[in-house]
Amino acid sequence: MSIRPILTFPNSLLRKRAKPVKKIDNEIMNLIRDMKETLTEASGIGLAANQVGVLKRVVVILNSPESEIVAYVNPEITHRKGKREVAEGCLSFPGYTGIVNRSISVSARYLDESGGKVKITADELLAQALEHEIDHLNGILFIDHLKVHEKLSMATPEYRPHTHDINVSVNVQGNKDEVEFNKKLYTSIGIDDLKLALDKAEILKDAEQIND
Repeated sequence: MSIRPILTFPNSLLRKRAKPVKKIDNEIMNLIRDMKETLTEASGIGLAANQVGVLKRVVVILNSPESEIVAYVNPEITHRKGKREVAEGCLSFPGYTGIVNRSISVSARYLDESGGKVKITADELLAQALEHEIDHLNGILFIDHLKVHEKLSMATPEYRPHTHDINVSVNVQGNKDEVEFNKKLYTSIGIDDLKLALDKAEILKDAEQIND
């Protein structure tokens, strides 16, 4: 097993549609093991194969701190029920969160690691995670679901949403917040590209808005 670097926005692979897995072979099992280790290192909730540079329809999700990470191969949502607003983050946008619309509950089907066909109905965090990660497989990002007139906020050490945000440390030096990221997961180039892309997209709240 090994930790794989996580791609950050605006890497083009995050906008590509992943291909179905035809056979759960050693290559896919190695991918699943690496994704689980990467998700554990990131202290995250979910991770899609796109985010580690592999265009295969595989996601891993940690439904709760007490449970084990589960792999979902070729996952597909078959039914959605209700709407709700939730705070959401993403491992490809480390340190940022936004308010998005998600379903109250979803029904889904997928293959487990042994190739068995599974059908589930999920609500709460698992429903949100399934929608988020399956979006990734379709080249859709959580910023595409930002509420009208909403923008991203920088996460603080005191605020960790029950979603997909990563634990970061913030060191205040002078009047600026310097965010330190896990170098096993992120490259400095990737983080710099993320900041530039978000500035260009003009979807970040400024300091005054965040403190309001």
